[in-house]
Amino acid sequence: MIYYSEPEASELRQRIESHVLDWPNVTTRRMFGCPAYLVDGKLFAFLVTDGVVITQIRKRDREEMGKIYSTEAFRAGEREIGRWLTIRIDDLDRIERVLLMVRKSYDTVRAY
Repeated sequence: MIYYSEPEASELRQRIESHVLDWPNVTTRRMFGCPAYLVDGKLFAFLVTDGVVITQIRKRDREEMGKIYSTEAFRAGEREIGRWLTIRIDDLDRIERVLLMVRKSYDTVRAY
């Protein structure tokens, strides 16, 4: 299964990276064939063609995001990873709240 297409998602990647790559200790690598963002070697978010997958998100934040964006648990093939939230981004001009959640995931992972 292909989760990420650079030709379709390059603008999203550039917008996300213009923020997250400035945060301390962030590195990138490919995971599931997608650009992934790690802090101190631990995954906090990665991109899919039409959105962002956040690996550490509280239930309250998950519910809030579900009111604003189309969301679902991330699926790796047949396996659903319930704690990982996929947020679909249809309008790149409405990405600020998503970036706040990505930052929260970064802060949570960094605190481990």
